[in-house]
Amino acid sequence: MGFASRALCLSLVMVTCLQLQNAQTVSDRCLCPITTARFYSWNDIKEFSVTKPKSHCNAIELILTLKKAETEENIQRCLDTKTKQAKLLKICWNRKNKDGSKETVKLSECGFSKCTERK
Repeated sequence: MGFASRALCLSLVMVTCLQLQNAQTVSDRCLCPITTARFYSWNDIKEFSVTKPKSHCNAIELILTLKKAETEENIQRCLDTKTKQAKLLKICWNRKNKDGSKETVKLSECGFSKCTERK
């Protein structure tokens, strides 16, 4: 083999190694190992997302982003998908994310009002 062909092979190997090094890793587990059945006030929920089952996680996951008023920091919680609140959020998700392009839906887009608060 000539010098040019060896250099080309070496270049291809180097490019392949660089591509593999920069490849993103795929999570090997669910995002929500623990869920809560707790009811969150609609006022506390900023936005939410619903993940569909994937090869590494066979569960539908509902992740809430909550507003923390005192620190203006957002925290995330995983809601049990069997709760009434989760079912309402999934209905909104399906209505607002028909084409599957959104990663999150803001709660204000859902049109929930104070009358849906738990008594």
